[in-house]
Amino acid sequence: MSNAKAILSLHFSAGSDCENIVETLENKLQEIDKPLRKRIISCAIELLQNNTIHNKGNGIDFSVIESDGCIKLKTARELDEISANYLNNKIQEINNIGTNNLKELFKKNLSSENLEQGTGNGLILCRLKSDSDIETKFSDETFEINLTFNR
Repeated sequence: MSNAKAILSLHFSAGSDCENIVETLENKLQEIDKPLRKRIISCAIELLQNNTIHNKGNGIDFSVIESDGCIKLKTARELDEISANYLNNKIQEINNIGTNNLKELFKKNLSSENLEQGTGNGLILCRLKSDSDIETKFSDETFEINLTFNR
């Protein structure tokens, strides 16, 4: 990573008060143009919510880094291997679906009569709002999700 510049680093512990997340992110990301900032914040909230729902008891780390004309949103959370494999497989499925089909799947999930957790809409939204596939990495019980946004 050449010319990498850390813009933000935050940790949300399990059960922490996340009410001020939007305000905190808005303040920390002021140097980023508003449309891009809104996309990053939307994805950060989705990933925080995903962690809160599916990974109870474990916090999540966020960092935003500017590098080579891109902004990267990086998250890391403690996760067991079975859950990491499940989440990785779900993300790879999303990455393998074209943009138009992802939009249709997102709408279908929203209009589904039996709205249930696990539809993947939060991750689908992150994939649609970012400018590349969702990247994942798992090692030493730490699962990372990384999103790239073009400036």
